[in-house]
Amino acid sequence: MKVLKIIGIILLAIIGICLIAVLMQPSQGHIEKSIVINAPASSVFAEVSDFEKFNVWSPWAKMDPEAKQTVEGPAASVGHKMAWNGPKTGTGEQWIEKIIENEYVKNGMKFGGSETTFYNEFILTPQGEGTKITWTYDGANEGLSGKAMWLVMGSMMGDQFEQGLNDLKQIVESKPAPQPETTRIDSAAVMK
Repeated sequence: MKVLKIIGIILLAIIGICLIAVLMQPSQGHIEKSIVINAPASSVFAEVSDFEKFNVWSPWAKMDPEAKQTVEGPAASVGHKMAWNGPKTGTGEQWIEKIIENEYVKNGMKFGGSETTFYNEFILTPQGEGTKITWTYDGANEGLSGKAMWLVMGSMMGDQFEQGLNDLKQIVESKPAPQPETTRIDSAAVMK
């Protein structure tokens, strides 16, 4: 009987510690990861403003290769949208809400039929000859279940963001650098 009492006390202590850890989680989740890519902003922007290209370097596409994705609307424009349905990543959708060419992309996201909207941003800033890209995530951790999920998912998502940025860097840097456009002048027309 004494052993059962000790086991009960230990279990209550573990539950109490877990509850305290959950309650200490922030009501707003935020992740921010950056990397410098040795390429112009236009090359980086082309990858982060097109959901067809996003799937090439996205950590979640690698995690769930069986996921089915649909992409709608023109890339690099407000309303460009991707929806997914996969055995590991579940269902969800993301869409471009705000975009500034070669500088900024803000996406809204919903997961699993939830009405809550989460956001991620890609912020591009010149860094020497390259481009610093910062990838952020922001979303509410609603209630105990939201805070409990953040306790588990927060650090995992941070690692996934880092992996995605490293893959993005490798893809962008492996492509030929865009060449500046040259204008041909018709010397015969100038001579007239």
